[in-house]
Amino acid sequence: MIYRRPRVYIPPYNYCDRMCDRCAIDKSKCLLYQTEMDERLHREIDGLGEPTPEETVDRILKDTRLALEMVEEQAKEMGVDVRGIRRELEGEEPRELRELPPIVQEAALLARGVSAFLREHGREFPEEAAFLRRTLTLPGAKLGRASTPTLDEIESADSILQAQVVHRVLSGMAVALESIRRARPSLGDPMLDLLRLIQSLRIEIEGRWLSLPSEVLEPSAEGEWWGPLRDITPTLKYFRR
Repeated sequence: MIYRRPRVYIPPYNYCDRMCDRCAIDKSKCLLYQTEMDERLHREIDGLGEPTPEETVDRILKDTRLALEMVEEQAKEMGVDVRGIRRELEGEEPRELRELPPIVQEAALLARGVSAFLREHGREFPEEAAFLRRTLTLPGAKLGRASTPTLDEIESADSILQAQVVHRVLSGMAVALESIRRARPSLGDPMLDLLRLIQSLRIEIEGRWLSLPSEVLEPSAEGEWWGPLRDITPTLKYFRR
């Protein structure tokens, strides 16, 4: 599979796999990496240690609110009627109440299945389990964004890139499970449904997104997914403490 990368600027943190230690991108141009490192540094200075899940959620919500405020500020400068848009959206059904796309439901089913498998067998295979735990929730989140209706070529390219991340992550999950199966052949049967679901998701992603043409994407045989980068300093100031 030859993946693609953008010819124009699309924020790289939108389509990353969160494997920062394996990523060769210029970290000074990645907003996600910079904000997370800034938060970690302040926690070390304050002697707080690793954040709890609740603290992580609170941090995400805070950053989301800041991002929305930043976008609204930029929109007002461009003359966009932000209040009018809000009024139009007030009558919409909350997203959590809408039915999730089938492919997102399948990704959630995969996450639950992998989680259950790891609870029973993960301690015996620490390396494979670490990768699976790190990635099991990513397919659902990324496919949810990829499934959002697009309005232009850039949004369509972003959806392709989101799905592309999932395709590669699913390959890694299959490799990890196969490694466990080779080490313990008796576990082959319990993971059959997981491997079938992974293969089914990969095939659907290939047909639904990866085969789509895009004038703003180009082949990336060398494995670098990101396109042109830009200075994130003006944006980063919104997220500093």
